[in-house]
Amino acid sequence: MSPRQERTVKTAESTVPEEFGPYVVYERLGVGGMATVHRAKKRGIAGFERGVALKRMLPHLAEDAEFINSFVREAKLASMLVHPNIAQIYDFGRVGSVYFIAMEHVDGFDVRKMLRYSNRHKEPLPLNVVFSIMCELCDALEYAHTFVDEHGQPQGIVHRDVSPSNLIVAQSGHLKVIDFGIAKANVRQLHTESGRVKGKLGYMSPEAVSGRAFGPVSDVFSAGVVCHELLTAHPLFSAKTDYDTLIRIHEAEIPPPSRRNPGVPASLDEVVLAGLSRDPERRLQTAGAFREALEYVADQSGIRFSARDVAEWRAKIATT
Repeated sequence: MSPRQERTVKTAESTVPEEFGPYVVYERLGVGGMATVHRAKKRGIAGFERGVALKRMLPHLAEDAEFINSFVREAKLASMLVHPNIAQIYDFGRVGSVYFIAMEHVDGFDVRKMLRYSNRHKEPLPLNVVFSIMCELCDALEYAHTFVDEHGQPQGIVHRDVSPSNLIVAQSGHLKVIDFGIAKANVRQLHTESGRVKGKLGYMSPEAVSGRAFGPVSDVFSAGVVCHELLTAHPLFSAKTDYDTLIRIHEAEIPPPSRRNPGVPASLDEVVLAGLSRDPERRLQTAGAFREALEYVADQSGIRFSARDVAEWRAKIATT
């Protein structure tokens, strides 16, 4: 890799792009324990260009062969997912020693921003906005959980990191789930040397944080946490320390959303709490069942919802 390719990308205020293989890299969009994400463009022949979100693995992980193999396998699997509520993976490769994934760049912001706005203004999201976001999330999860390859073989895809930072709301109001399948490659990174779980603990299921085997129903629990927080504008499990968060996931009372938001009907309380059962066998078993239950509650409550409702609500916070 040339010195120009290795140079760290400047901050968003910089106007100097970076060349990285066939990509021109612009401002950083995010950073995590596994990779950085930048807005970028891929250049092709005859002036062809495609805007992407370019995720580049952090250099120290390139030395872990087992991690790389898992990352490659999951990236290939995730690239097969084609669904309107899942950000598409376009390209996967390596420039020098740096592995990258180029994915669909969604013009929008993540659900964290919505939650911060709601929490700051003590204003839970309107019910029709929550229904729209959650039904599209459940659609994406159900599609991935039941995905089969060209031979009809189930692939057993579990997101493992359903959390607000991985849920992007586009200007159109539609939801896009990012990092499908990639989180599985990061499972080995969930524990520190002392064995303590780290990461987005506040959205993980009890079985996940305990290191037990888990599957699609664990994603359902995470979706339940997101739904509860959208309805209440308040964190459900997240606390100041990882230890306190873990204790809350395992032991804290899970109150019905209506306790903080009287506008939530009792039937919606029941659905959310069913998705948040600590016992995986007593929990809502599929994302499809979660969506059906939400649609039934909306129908019985006379609540109509669409992506347009989300677009109109998000417009007022887009510049905050």
